[in-house]
Amino acid sequence: MITKPGFYLFPMLFWASAAAADYKTDIGYQALLIQLGANIPTGDGVNVVHAEASLVESRDHPDYPIYAPDILKVQFAGKTFSFPGKKASTSPSGHADSVGARFYGKDSIAHGINNIASYDANAWIESLISPTALAPVNASRIANHSWIGNGDSVSETAMILRFVDRQVQRNEFIQVVGMNNGLSDSPLLGSAYNAIAVGRTDGRQDRGSDAVDSIYTAGRTRPDVVAPQTTTSGATPIVAAAAALLVETGHKGAANLSQGSIDIEGVGTVYNAERGETVKAALLAGADRATQNTSITDNIVDYRSSGHQTLNGLDDRFGAGQLNILHSYQIIASGEQDSLEDGGNPNGIGLAGFDVDTEFGGLASNSLATYKFAAAADLNLQASLVWNLGVWNDLNLTTTLHDLNLELFDATEQNIAAFSASSVDNSENLWLSLVFGHHYELRVKSGEASPFIWDYALAWHMSPLQSAPVPLPGAFYLFFSALGGLGWVVRRKRLNTEAC
Repeated sequence: MITKPGFYLFPMLFWASAAAADYKTDIGYQALLIQLGANIPTGDGVNVVHAEASLVESRDHPDYPIYAPDILKVQFAGKTFSFPGKKASTSPSGHADSVGARFYGKDSIAHGINNIASYDANAWIESLISPTALAPVNASRIANHSWIGNGDSVSETAMILRFVDRQVQRNEFIQVVGMNNGLSDSPLLGSAYNAIAVGRTDGRQDRGSDAVDSIYTAGRTRPDVVAPQTTTSGATPIVAAAAALLVETGHKGAANLSQGSIDIEGVGTVYNAERGETVKAALLAGADRATQNTSITDNIVDYRSSGHQTLNGLDDRFGAGQLNILHSYQIIASGEQDSLEDGGNPNGIGLAGFDVDTEFGGLASNSLATYKFAAAADLNLQASLVWNLGVWNDLNLTTTLHDLNLELFDATEQNIAAFSASSVDNSENLWLSLVFGHHYELRVKSGEASPFIWDYALAWHMSPLQSAPVPLPGAFYLFFSALGGLGWVVRRKRLNTEAC
């Protein structure tokens, strides 16, 4: 039997001013704007959830809860807010104002988001408690969580993480979650497998998943990606906004970008280019492993240096690196490209793109997926393979974590140039230089002895080695622009939350 949990959640405070917007240059947005102009995605048509920990902790306090943004502020003019929780916010939350400004405000990169469901984090988690993964309110596609916390017990923490992962897997409901601003033992929600965990470019946030149970183990790679902010509360909504641009691009591109889709009750048609796994893979494969920031003094200068290399090909401080929406957009806008085993182009894949395989693993399907290409110049390759932890609609919330691996085979030299083979993570990542004239095979492999059937998303991006480590508009990228036009027991306890 599953009971309604008690929670210990906290807003991730130590907030930085929301006035500065120079981060848009550092994350590649200005370069994308130069290329696309009026055709740039804005998050239009993407409904979202904004979940906040109350600034008043105790439910017995007369001012509890305080969690909603001030909808009368000019940043939120013309937007439609709903408040699905059982108890309304007693006054506006300054923390929510700052998060909302970066997520969907008029100065956000996703300023086209118009429908926002504003939740107290307690109420949002309580809304997940169901025998099945209920469709998100307002058919929302993305939720932002700039808070951290714990359940009232280990079992309740584990249950919450399963509910969150189940929503991503079954409803393509993308969860963007902040890590704590420093080392902590706060599994919610950074220890969720299927969430996109966000850190800061200075790398001074919490690292690695926390130990909860035999599934949610310690030491898995967290964060997934970072953004140039001084708090994770600021970084998380910037990544959520970037996810909204990718979801809009994938949805409006429809069959022009995707070779498949899924119809989800209460959500609608979700094309392969906008699935949760695809968006996460595109964010990871597009991220900058080295930076030259102008909005902050912090930069990534020693990616995957000694002592910071993770088994799944990332860095334990920065994940895949700093968000680069230009590169991630190029991945989605380049469209879905099948493996050779699924009838892909024998001449090879393009410089950027993605693939979703919904039947992989060797059980009446292929257990090897091959993507051939030749290096037409000395290039840098970034590739990310992402798949979901499975959570079933049963009373035990039974989980399944498959083992997939990613490698690059140099067909010219007849050797494996690089591989990523973590047995505990649900992403594998490659980052290496390619040699002009060499022929390569990007390979997805099963890491299991027994056959299974599961889905994955693979994303890749290749760029000239001579490129500066920040996004640069130029002739190399112009070919992307043309593509882009396109029976339950309820037990109430206090939810202890903290903003990050």
